[in-house]
Order: sequence, then structure tokens, then C-alpha cells
Amino acid sequence: MGLRRTVLVFVKYPQPGRVKTRLATSVGPERAAALYRQWIGIVLGNLQSLRGTSRLACCFDGGPREAFRDWHALADDWWPQPDGDLGDRLVAGFSAGFDSGAPVIAVGTDCLEIEAELVLEAFKALSYNDVVFGPAADGGYYLVGTREFRPALFRSVRWSSPYTLSDHLLRCRDEGWSSCLLPMRHDIDTWDDWQAYLLRAGRPLEQNDDPCSRRPDAE
Repeated sequence: MGLRRTVLVFVKYPQPGRVKTRLATSVGPERAAALYRQWIGIVLGNLQSLRGTSRLACCFDGGPREAFRDWHALADDWWPQPDGDLGDRLVAGFSAGFDSGAPVIAVGTDCLEIEAELVLEAFKALSYNDVVFGPAADGGYYLVGTREFRPALFRSVRWSSPYTLSDHLLRCRDEGWSSCLLPMRHDIDTWDDWQAYLLRAGRPLEQNDDPCSRRPDAE
């Protein structure tokens, strides 16, 4: 059997007030956390067909491993995220993932449009490129993968900004690494993002009936 590829799924424990804070300004922290809890299961469910040919490893944060027991069966490994910024956590995840010597891809749990076919397309791209990105509409990305361990890719990046992906592409250019872009997808950070996703998915729109919430445009 050949070297087994790794798919890292970065996940946070859905504690109210600690996750999806921009969404929470519209629907309240309890509902935002409840929605995010659903999204964890959706993303992991979308990737189940990869198991066997790829190792599915969840990099978790915001609680002990046992706190994620509802999803334990949906991944092959559960690795705690270290302290530090997102770059530090990605470096740690990629370092662990490369223990098999095969390519590694990382995704988050903010994009419900991630599917196994997209990840397979990313692995195929790494047969011909050093780095692959799945660009998000907000200037970041929903997927990043490398053929070899390249920690410098995640240094000096303006995280959670419209420049996140462009900073990575600039680093690839400066280092002489070939890169490839997958089709664009959308992260869900706000109530409008959630409604737009429901429209794209052909699902009924939800009502924001939380009397304690406050919409930013109502201020």
C-alpha cells in the first residue's frame, strides 16, 4: 500500500460566545453556536468517502478531545491545536500530517461547499504543483494543500483579511513554488452569508427570530 495522504479538518468547539462571533451579532451567541455545531457534522459528512485512501484528521480547539465525542467516529485522528495564530496552528497540523510523507490538505469548517470531489481535485493538482488553494470569496481560502512540508508558506500572512490569499500567492512567487487555484467557494461568517448559502443550495431561507440579537445595519 502506498503512502496515505492526509486531510486536516480544523474545528473549534461550538461554545456560545467563542465561535462565529460575527454571525452571533445577528442571531445571538446560542444560535450561532448551534448552527456551527451543525456545520461541523456537514463538513465531516461531506468528506467521509475520502477515508481509506486518505487519513481524515481533525485539528481541534476550544475544548478537550472528549468534548468532540459526537464527531469522533467521523475522523481517523484527533489532534489538539497548539497556541498561537492560525499560521502556527497550520504549521503544526501540516507537520503532523506529513509523518507519512504524502501530500497534506487542510480545510476549515466555515465552508459548507467543501466536498470530497474538491479535495480529490486538490490532491490531483498537487501531482503537478507545489501548493494548491481553494479561494474563498472574501479574499481568504477554504482549502490549502502542499506536496511537501513548507512551513514558510504560513509565515507573515495577514490572517482574516482580504489579503490572506494574496499574501500566500506572493510567498509562492518569491519562493519559486508553483501553485494552483481551485474553483471559488464561500465561507459563512455572517447572517447574510448563511442566507446566501441557503439560496445557492436551494434550501428554504431561515428567519432570524432572536429578540436579543442586534443586526449591524440596525445600529
